[in-house]
Amino acid sequence: MSQVIRGKATKVAAGCAAALSAGLAASVLHAPVVMGADTVPPPSTAPVLAPAPVSTGAAPTPAGVRGRVGMLVTKQLKGASVLVVDPATGTVLVDQRGARPRIPASTVKLATAAAALDALGPTTTLPTIAYRDDKKVYLVGSGDPTLARKKGGDPASGGRPSLTDLAKAVAADYGTQTAVQVIYDASAFTGPGLGPGWSSSFPKVGVAAPVSALVVDGGRVRPGAKSRVQDPARQAADVFASLLKSEGLKVRSVRSGSLDPAATEVARVESASIADIVERTLTDSDNDYAEALAHLVGGKVLGRPDFAGGAEATIATLEKLGVDTTGMKLSDGSGLSRRDRMPATALASILTAVVTATDPDLVSVASGLPVAGLTGTLAGRFGTTATKAGRGFVHAKTGTLTGVTSLAGTVLDADGRTLVFAMLDDKVRSIAKVRETMDVVASRLAGCGCS
Repeated sequence: MSQVIRGKATKVAAGCAAALSAGLAASVLHAPVVMGADTVPPPSTAPVLAPAPVSTGAAPTPAGVRGRVGMLVTKQLKGASVLVVDPATGTVLVDQRGARPRIPASTVKLATAAAALDALGPTTTLPTIAYRDDKKVYLVGSGDPTLARKKGGDPASGGRPSLTDLAKAVAADYGTQTAVQVIYDASAFTGPGLGPGWSSSFPKVGVAAPVSALVVDGGRVRPGAKSRVQDPARQAADVFASLLKSEGLKVRSVRSGSLDPAATEVARVESASIADIVERTLTDSDNDYAEALAHLVGGKVLGRPDFAGGAEATIATLEKLGVDTTGMKLSDGSGLSRRDRMPATALASILTAVVTATDPDLVSVASGLPVAGLTGTLAGRFGTTATKAGRGFVHAKTGTLTGVTSLAGTVLDADGRTLVFAMLDDKVRSIAKVRETMDVVASRLAGCGCS
């Protein structure tokens, strides 16, 4: 059962440690991977990585790296932006149009994740709270994208906060047969539900739900479904009302409204930490989680919890972290918008800040990166003869839209040195071909003794 907190409560702290050295940040990037039942074990020639500091091993040279991947980049990725950097020294090893702003697709989530960790704090949690004022029950969301109907479980251990648990607590406070009104408040987020440049079909086809501060099961029409509802907040309130009825209360009406200041908190359920949400966002490339994080950053930094505020606040937060944001223009936090622009230099700058622990709070970006051939959006990649050298050694965020593919992350080379890379192409004719080539480049970097 997920944790239900009755009455006034403080936020649950979970997730990252307060301070980490640069060496520890690197070890998280390439720590042993715990495999689940549905993951593919690494081949014996590419064991899961042991901890390794960023600067371990001989420093690669630009000539050495170009000798390994140069022809592949200039011939097969000739229209792409490709950047490879040694984060320990800042040496640029490969730079093919690295400063050109391009449509980044889901690699934008690296920016969103870093901004969320810094602005919100890795241990922060997001409550969904029930209040009462006589026979009125208020359901108030704060932007938690992980709220579930029934699954529950301890969010600090991979579970999700449960609306059923919250309903049980409210019913226990009232007693059975009481007739109540349910009023839901999703005002923690403002603005439209769909981002600039988004297709109106996104909810129906399951790409993303309309962004809301109150949402259950990702706004899916039913648990496990792909399609999303048009009004996630109303759906969450209707589900909550149904759960109250199952606990013996009578629900006279369900409507949208603002929390009455005179209402008293009855109970709350808390999300996992921001650090944990960031990890899930990156590993699975979850659009709903990313947009919730961006709206939260906009609210915290600028008092504007909407798409424009989140985009502006993300860039401002990255600049505060010392990230090079030249050429970056954002319209959302997930990368679904084709109006987004990021150069490879910006992505590499974010990843360099992560692996060198410029801000220790960013360590969850490292641990959230999909692992080649093993986890998340890279679980089904790096399985060919040309890419198996990267299996387990490449940790990277993927990005895909029509005509767009990108890959940005870290790789441990054959000398035991961690490198940062970013590859983007937004004029792609064959996604499969360019994606495979990018995987080959990353794999050659893994096999590189390029000093």
